[in-house]
Amino acid sequence: MMKSKINIIISVFVFTILLFFSCKKSENSTEDESYVKGKAEIYVDESLLPIVEDQEMVFESKYQKADITLIPKSDSDIVNLVLQRKIDIAVLSHELTKAQEEKLKAIDVIGKNTPFCSDAIALIVNAGNSKTTITTSEIYDVLKGKNSTVQFVFDNENSSTLSYLMEKANVKSLSKNVTALKNNLEVIKFVSENNNSIGFVGVNWLLNPSIELETTIKKVKVLAVGESIKKAVKPTQSYIETKEYPFIRKIYLLNYQGRTGLGMGFASFVKSEVGQRITLKSGLAPIKIPTRQIRIIKNNKKK
Repeated sequence: MMKSKINIIISVFVFTILLFFSCKKSENSTEDESYVKGKAEIYVDESLLPIVEDQEMVFESKYQKADITLIPKSDSDIVNLVLQRKIDIAVLSHELTKAQEEKLKAIDVIGKNTPFCSDAIALIVNAGNSKTTITTSEIYDVLKGKNSTVQFVFDNENSSTLSYLMEKANVKSLSKNVTALKNNLEVIKFVSENNNSIGFVGVNWLLNPSIELETTIKKVKVLAVGESIKKAVKPTQSYIETKEYPFIRKIYLLNYQGRTGLGMGFASFVKSEVGQRITLKSGLAPIKIPTRQIRIIKNNKKK
């Protein structure tokens, strides 16, 4: 009888402990997750990293209980991780395909895609290169394998930049005149040291360079691009906005969290008035031009 009572007491004690930690865990989950509080990892197409870093820095300074870690990866790596359900939040230069979305819906995963700005793919050459303009047909010819003394340099074989240009040129495999490195930083450095190369980088890498990159940026220059030499323009904010520059991409934040969390909060922030002003200041084209308030002060003083 005594042994039975002891067993009952032990069982009640264990149950109480388990219930306590279960409730505690539940409380913490609710407490730690909100639009502006908690931790989140956001996987970012490496070619788009600078603009997302700008947004993240302001977001965290505004909401100090938010802890976002940005992880740069190639475009195809990020897409695969989303489809494998290993990550929930990503920033890409495109939405998932219908087939990819259907694959996720089949396992009851539905995401929300938030476009928040447009960027451009800039073509850079060594500062000592006499070339200042290039036509889209010249670019496509080299991508198709036409003999050329110029070497095209991309960030990596799985990059969104390379796949975007290959789709534009309607080619399926890399030509001998195309070199793929590791990231945009390496492309800029390579072009700064090689006069016969043309590098393809996300324009946001050039607009607000890091301290590490400032010296290297001065050794390269941006080409004007167009269907003809006459129509060639540089990827400035105005030409991105008017779509006169030929290589423009819309940037999306893809959120597959399926719950209230930093993914939703950060998505709301980047498309908000503040987020759009950050984009405008960065030199890219916001989805919505922020409003400007003009104050008129009347001077009623008599002379």
